[in-house]
Amino acid sequence: MATTTAKITPVDPNSSRVCFSFAAYAKNLIDHLKLCRIPVTEGLTDDEFSSIETSFGFIFPPDLRSILREGLPVGPGFPNWRLSSPQQLQILINLPILGICKEISKGTFWCQSWGDEPDYPNEALSLAKQIMRKAPILVPIYRHYYIPSMPNMAGNPVFFIQGGYFRCSGFDVAGFFQQVEIRQKDCVYRSLNSSPAWAAKAARRIEFWSDLVENVTCSKRDNTCRWRRGVPYRIFKEVSSRLREGGWTEEEVRDMMMTTEGDDGKEGGSSFLKDRHSLELHLRLLSFTLLRAGWRIHDVVYSLGFHEGGILDADSCLDVLITKAKQQLS
Repeated sequence: MATTTAKITPVDPNSSRVCFSFAAYAKNLIDHLKLCRIPVTEGLTDDEFSSIETSFGFIFPPDLRSILREGLPVGPGFPNWRLSSPQQLQILINLPILGICKEISKGTFWCQSWGDEPDYPNEALSLAKQIMRKAPILVPIYRHYYIPSMPNMAGNPVFFIQGGYFRCSGFDVAGFFQQVEIRQKDCVYRSLNSSPAWAAKAARRIEFWSDLVENVTCSKRDNTCRWRRGVPYRIFKEVSSRLREGGWTEEEVRDMMMTTEGDDGKEGGSSFLKDRHSLELHLRLLSFTLLRAGWRIHDVVYSLGFHEGGILDADSCLDVLITKAKQQLS
């Protein structure tokens, strides 16, 4: 009998010890959540796991499965795998992809590892969707924190994903519960003081999602940018587009829209475009350059969108500029 048992035991001699460690950690964590007054119900059964995985097309990673089998946190921000409607759960699962698509459609996000950004948002979105099809499904843990379902192994990192903002929030589930601050009514979760022996010591690389965390966003037309998405990014793209429509070449647009020195002193940086104020100063300088080149003030105001309802208000942006331009051109 002992010999037969040995033959059917998994080849990994430490597997049972690791499973026991998962179970012990899961019990410790659920007990800790309860002490912190986080609402916890009975853990999911094997039938419930099977039903959820069949419905949504993913498999719970083993370490998260062990926790949810021990107890199901159901406080605000936690997915209620037992009582939430399939539609609510599907929205939670789809939210990271939907947020990325929204940012791309607005022209405020692009990942450098995807290659050159198409000129038009609808083309960029179409290309990004093709790439996203390869992305492992993310399993929601708490609010905007997700763990990849693939590879189906313990130790996948936990990602914080909200719109076009990404970060790693734990090398694995254990690391996540050591870092996260969970706020519930009249209580705050106190993170566990120590991690189990099997806790990951580095973040495993996950297809697609790791690229988003590691790569800065970049515009095709400014592949040395130092700043990311937001108001400056949108203004930069709109002004660049207006200059192209006015007949300026790609090289001329790039020269006008970028500074001569970056953070390291090398040519081609744009590190000073960090906020709206610094970008406004740059646009004033650009406007002055166009005036020196023979453009009329009206043409500059109209072309760069400084007119009322455009990027910047003419009265607030061009008053000093016009005075200086007249002095230089007189």
